[in-house]
Amino acid sequence: ISILNGVIGDHLAATRNPLAIRMSLRREGRTLRLQRDALADAFPDARRHVVVLAHGLCMNDRQWTRNGHDHGAALASDLDCTPLYLHYNSGLPISLNGRRFARLLETLATQWPVPIERLSVVGHSMGGLVTRSACVHAAREGHAWLRRLDAIVFLGTPHRGAPLERG
Repeated sequence: ISILNGVIGDHLAATRNPLAIRMSLRREGRTLRLQRDALADAFPDARRHVVVLAHGLCMNDRQWTRNGHDHGAALASDLDCTPLYLHYNSGLPISLNGRRFARLLETLATQWPVPIERLSVVGHSMGGLVTRSACVHAAREGHAWLRRLDAIVFLGTPHRGAPLERG
């Protein structure tokens, strides 16, 4: 489904196809309800440092685990943070995904069970571009989460464009 969304996700969304992925934050493959009580139940040990992992084109939130190693869980152990995983339709324009991601992070910042002191994002490939776009939209819209953004880690992000995208 993630590959299909990466290739024709704009069409799936435009036709309201049930296969179109709706942007969400997830944990263990399940969409999180971004309401304070639901988040408190899901994360009884919520940390003040949140790391969001944003996947690339044709990928999904479950692909941060490889050969039994969960990159988010490793970060949680090393950085004393709570990892969350972005899941989105990578076939939609980066600007649209960026705007939606910015608004999602704003909701997260207001609903997280403890005050977020630090927010970090790890963006793989297109996920890095979506993150950059989210920062632009957050600045324009005056989002509070942007002041808590501590770091962005870009992994293989094509900041100057990608041959596949040009094709």
